[in-house]
Amino acid sequence: MYIFFLFGVLCAIAHHIFYSFLDGRPAEDQMIMLRYGTVLAFAAKAGLVAAIGVAFKQRIWTTVRNKLLSVAALDSLFAATEDVTVFLNIEILKRAKMAILLAAFVWATPLVIILTSNTLSVAPALKVMDTTCPGIRTLNFSMEEVEEWRRPTKIDHLYGLSVSVWNTTEENTSAPDWFDYYTAPSDNYIQMATHAAYIQQPVAKINADVDICGAGWNCTYVVNFTAPAYKCSEVASGVGSEINNLGDHKPPNGFTTDLLLPRGNYSYYAYTGGGEYSNMQMNDSQPGGMPKIAPPYPEDLGAFRTEPIMWIGYAQLRDPDAIPPSNAGMPGWEDAFIPKVIACENWEAHYTVKFNLTGGQQITNITERTFLHPVMNTTWEQDIMANDGTNDNTTATPKSGYVYPRDLRRYRRVAAFHSLASQVRYFVNGTLDSHQVDVPIQATKALQTKLLNPRGEYFPYPNLISLIEEFYQDMVLSLFANYQFLPVVWAARPDVISGVDPGDESTRYPCERSRIENRYDYHARDLWIVYAAAIVLSAIGVVSGTMAVLENEGVLLDTRFSSIKLGWGAAATADGAAAQDIKNLKVGFGVVHRNSGLGVMHDEARMADPGDIHYGFGLEGDVRQMRSRC
Repeated sequence: MYIFFLFGVLCAIAHHIFYSFLDGRPAEDQMIMLRYGTVLAFAAKAGLVAAIGVAFKQRIWTTVRNKLLSVAALDSLFAATEDVTVFLNIEILKRAKMAILLAAFVWATPLVIILTSNTLSVAPALKVMDTTCPGIRTLNFSMEEVEEWRRPTKIDHLYGLSVSVWNTTEENTSAPDWFDYYTAPSDNYIQMATHAAYIQQPVAKINADVDICGAGWNCTYVVNFTAPAYKCSEVASGVGSEINNLGDHKPPNGFTTDLLLPRGNYSYYAYTGGGEYSNMQMNDSQPGGMPKIAPPYPEDLGAFRTEPIMWIGYAQLRDPDAIPPSNAGMPGWEDAFIPKVIACENWEAHYTVKFNLTGGQQITNITERTFLHPVMNTTWEQDIMANDGTNDNTTATPKSGYVYPRDLRRYRRVAAFHSLASQVRYFVNGTLDSHQVDVPIQATKALQTKLLNPRGEYFPYPNLISLIEEFYQDMVLSLFANYQFLPVVWAARPDVISGVDPGDESTRYPCERSRIENRYDYHARDLWIVYAAAIVLSAIGVVSGTMAVLENEGVLLDTRFSSIKLGWGAAATADGAAAQDIKNLKVGFGVVHRNSGLGVMHDEARMADPGDIHYGFGLEGDVRQMRSRC
């Protein structure tokens, strides 16, 4: 009894240890693991039931030795663990309460297997691991500085792509007057920037999550780089307000708040081309930009003289939730709008960007952006014509701030930043005439961007400053969508252009990989509620059985056939069982004489009716059985 109880408890503990081992692990071989758990639950149940079974037998003997029961009650008592109908016997329920309670526990123990099987389940869980990924890129515009377009970088049979296009003064690169100079942003970059403008977010590379995180994984990582950024400030606000300078930069001539609603006609008025670099530097030139004139060439040919400032005026609705008057003649027109002006300058900035690749989608978050210095340190002198022999009449001060083609690395860097900013200016430039609010007249690409609110009569959003800065950032981050761009380098090796290679051990960079996977979920509390109840009840049964053994003179009894003393008499052993020589006798059931059967009649009854015949158990020779012919 005690060994069985201990075995059941140990199996319950083993069940807990096994499920604890599985808890949180990937749900592999689910059916096999659940079967192992069921085997342990069955073993625990078997041990506890066996302990109760022994205790039940002791309670039977205590009951029959202390109480008189009807034969029907005795039948029910001895069959209580086999026949559930015995629980309908009122006599047993009244006179053998403890024994019946132990039998009820035996019948209830299958619940142990049923209930513990639900304590281990499979649930989706997020697996997160700090590791390294081989395919992470960052930006390094120094690659633009050293690229020679005549001998382009080639990786995996694909050319590296510059963001700029170049002209040249001579075919002979050894000529003393030869140099290359800037033409325009490249078509590849224009395509990418236009895509970013239209989708109103950074362009993401197709299957970037697979390339970087690995199939079936999501990942996040942080990269740092230096790239251009627009720095915007509000320089005017309110009807009739004066437009302030942006540092040393003056607003364009004729640009006032009176152009804007409510006094003017425009809800949006952007001037972004003041001091713009001329794509055609010489009026008279051959294909490739080679001047037809003989050298020496004009001193300022190809020079970056200044970087245009974006001056953007817009009307803000005083009450964004109200419907504005439809024209200037309606009441409330003067008070419905607040004219504002902002100015934006192209700067170099240090970026810290967190990339999140989840479910095939790319989410970028610029966690830090530090403005370093303006791309150009000159001021456009709008009233002074250059007349310097080139087709570019821009004049800026100080002239010492000009960036010349022969200052090769610096020139190429400024050219790259100028190319990127030129696409922002292209989309921002223009006007939106809203003097008839219901019918705005468009003369700007800004209508196709995130800057104007289609649900608000296409008036600019109130947070226009941050939107313009984000608009530029979207174009910069879109470079990551095409690994052929020269500035795209390995994050782990920022001095190496990545190309479209998948990366290797040398390009591994810290990342956090994650994915949803099925894992075992062990409910230890539920399992131990079941086992605790079963163990406590079994322990109570063992205690009851122990008390029964003590009441039975310390003898552990059973309910075997040979233990029920129907006729063994003195041949029985001290524990109530038949002696070994008696156990060796052969007994059968059949037709016997009452005085020769294994009955309970006294000797007087046998002498009175020696010939009485009945069915019962008898020794070999005293019983006549029906033999099967099969």
